[in-house]
Amino acid sequence: MVNDMLKSRIIYVHIISAMLFLGPLASLVYGIEFNEKDYIITGFGMKNGNPFITVQGTGGGSYDPSMGDEGYEAYVFDTDKGIFQITVAEGSSNKPYYSVGHILAKEIKLNECLLSEGTHGKPRFDNNTVEYIDHNQNFTKVNKAYTIQVTSDDPDERCKTGEHINKIFPTQTNATITN
Repeated sequence: MVNDMLKSRIIYVHIISAMLFLGPLASLVYGIEFNEKDYIITGFGMKNGNPFITVQGTGGGSYDPSMGDEGYEAYVFDTDKGIFQITVAEGSSNKPYYSVGHILAKEIKLNECLLSEGTHGKPRFDNNTVEYIDHNQNFTKVNKAYTIQVTSDDPDERCKTGEHINKIFPTQTNATITN
């Protein structure tokens, strides 16, 4: 009887240990699951002088963890002042890392090299809305909006950054919304 009680306690300790160990791992995996709805555009336009995109899911809410440091997703604003992007990539502690950039190309094309430079802008996320904030620009219009996936490879003569547009996500609208 003492042996049975000891065996039961050992089993309980193992079960509790497993729950304590596996519980946080399950939440980490859940936290970095890619959700394509976070990149399906439902609208875009201007809001208080800043370009914005609305999506089906949560703006900036996920990224593709399988890409690691070999790529990222981006919200792209083709404006009257040029093309700007907000990138979402793998950060530390399985949290997204956000950055902004000015795309130097005249248009967004699948499989093309992506050249960009830094900007003074900042991303803003509010539920399903992604907004590019840059007080140094005087935006008046968003011509087009895209969400893209970019892969990184070794730079070469054809592409000095090694970054290529791997995917352009589908959109659910062609309409421009102005607030």
